Amino acid sequence: MSNTLKQIIYISSAEHPFTDLELSNMLAAIRKNNEQHNVTGMLLYKDGDFIQVIEGEEEVLEPLFKVICKDHRHYSVVELMRKTIPDRQFKNWSMGFHHINNDDPRLAEFNHFFDDTINHQVDAGEALNLLLVFRE
Repeated sequence: MSNTLKQIIYISSAEHPFTDLELSNMLAAIRKNNEQHNVTGMLLYKDGDFIQVIEGEEEVLEPLFKVICKDHRHYSVVELMRKTIPDRQFKNWSMGFHHINNDDPRLAEFNHFFDDTINHQVDAGEALNLLLVFRE
């Protein structure tokens, strides 16, 4: 059994516009599960679109991502990056979260991530940079 750390970044569209309560309930369940399996990451939500990074041991992350892909709460899951990492970049977050508003100044250079239709040509490095901006 290896202890190889992996990081997966993906984008998807919400099945319907989520209310704050729905987001809160979803996050509580995600955080509980992630804490039990030593998974860390960050989830951003804006106008019905998600971008998420998850980190953890390969044996945990691979089946988790398969479950995420089958989750009925979203569709059009596009994996942007899957890589081995030496250290976690979101180690302080069982699942960090930001519900992004249109006027958030941190979004200025990343607005294209949340166009009306998800761009399947999103640069994975840019996606990681976006997540890192909101990590702080």
